[in-house]
Amino acid sequence: MTITYAKRQTAFDHAEHQWRAEADALVWIRPGGESVTILWRDVVAVRAAFAPTRWKAWRHVLEIVTRQRLRLLIDNAHLRGVGDFEDRSEAFARFALTCIARIAEAAPAARGWLGAGWWNYLGQLGLAGAALLLLAVVLVALPADFGGSVLLKLGLIGAMLPLAAVWLVRSRPRRAPVYPAAFLPGLPEIASKLL
Repeated sequence: MTITYAKRQTAFDHAEHQWRAEADALVWIRPGGESVTILWRDVVAVRAAFAPTRWKAWRHVLEIVTRQRLRLLIDNAHLRGVGDFEDRSEAFARFALTCIARIAEAAPAARGWLGAGWWNYLGQLGLAGAALLLLAVVLVALPADFGGSVLLKLGLIGAMLPLAAVWLVRSRPRRAPVYPAAFLPGLPEIASKLL
């Protein structure tokens, strides 16, 4: 059975991109009509992650990497207009689960990953650490009498550390066995109802 997922990616697209998860391949049909076919047996890695942006706080991505080093990144956000996005999580989750199941069947040696990519994660970790350090220096360096305000500043820094720890744990890259249920943490919540 073929599962199809479609969405408009950019304001320059006059039509939707379409991905078809067929029995032996993933077929990507671009708005101009040209297509790319990726055989499931050529997939070497698959990654699912929660990847929010300013405009798409609910965004999830599925990344498929082939033996030929082609990287295909598909998300659940359909562009309706400038700054106006539609959440297509249900169709995306059904499509992603089908892709993962077909990869598991045709490419059992493929690597599975959840979370951010390593370089992305390390970059964000460095920026977050630098921002927390800068904030701590600024809050402590501001002139204040020792007492309530210094304790308040230290309390603010202390309150941010658990938030940083939560982010650190949730977005960390980690391996996952390649079967649909193992990818649920990286897919929209609706995916658990589709299994």
